[in-house]
Amino acid sequence: MKRYVLPTIKILIALVIAVALTKIAFFPAGGDETATGPVPSYEVTTQTTRAVIGDIANTVDVKGQVVEDAAIQAQATLNGVVDSFDVAKGAYVTAGAPLIYLKKVEPQEPLRGVDDETGEPFETPRADKVTWATVYAPADGIVSYNVIEGQDTTIGMVVATVSPGTYSAVGTITPSQQYQLTNAPSTAMLTLEGGPAPFECQNLTIGTKTQTQRANSTDTAATPQDGISVEVRCPIASSQQVFPGLPVTIGIDAGSATGALIVPVTAVEGSTTTGNVWVVTDPAAPDLAEKRQVTLGINDGVSIQVTDGLSEGEEILLFVPGKDVVRTGEPNTCDQYACYDENGKEYL
Repeated sequence: MKRYVLPTIKILIALVIAVALTKIAFFPAGGDETATGPVPSYEVTTQTTRAVIGDIANTVDVKGQVVEDAAIQAQATLNGVVDSFDVAKGAYVTAGAPLIYLKKVEPQEPLRGVDDETGEPFETPRADKVTWATVYAPADGIVSYNVIEGQDTTIGMVVATVSPGTYSAVGTITPSQQYQLTNAPSTAMLTLEGGPAPFECQNLTIGTKTQTQRANSTDTAATPQDGISVEVRCPIASSQQVFPGLPVTIGIDAGSATGALIVPVTAVEGSTTTGNVWVVTDPAAPDLAEKRQVTLGINDGVSIQVTDGLSEGEEILLFVPGKDVVRTGEPNTCDQYACYDENGKEYL
């Protein structure tokens, strides 16, 4: 009898435990039915920073390549014909040297009248009116002609080109980088890959190509294809031996300052001349920061100099309020706050 009672008791105990576990799992006890859920282990706070004294340098390195300068066009200034050439094709000429002589012949009506003595009409032939014009070399270089002797010409027609045989370092920058170079110098430092030691170039230009009429050339790097990038070009002195296609870094030093008041660029609305920061007046409530206009100086892309409107140690918001909202503007342009792509959306 004892042999059957003990197993039965064990089975009953197991059933009671199973029922209890099922109730706990699927039928929790009554009371507070509100699910508490996980408790966050962090708190979202408004990030701030302070204006500090430091050094800042605005140096922009532009990647590009060496290109041969385009041939410069020489245009006809007369509706006429090519009379003769002053120099042969392929000759080296200097700027201002005569290249082509153009001639325009206009027949003149004869003089007509009546002889006073005989009363007979008469005609006196007149010589043709001949107008001359000279086409001059627009630059130093090797001349090439687009016309032959006796060919008709019209004003503005390209009759010759002069290849200067010179080279330039050419690269492109974005509109936001252009804001860093609003006060760019006229010189730059060129570093050629596998070439001579870095050397200086003069007459640095940023923006559009020169307005001089140019012939077709292999200068494909000079013209941005996306309508957004901006050309940077610096002529290379003839004393430097270079070759087309060489990779080059154009180092542009747009200024530096020591002991300047600087803040992160993320804290400033605007990137040149003037901008806005949000000053924390109550440390306990940074969300109530007050907007303040400041005057801006050097911008290195990470920090920006504040020349007026803010003092050392003042606490400001690290990020411009609402900067997560993408601005819109006129496509492929910049304003004082942002630059916009081809769709008019702000570059972030």
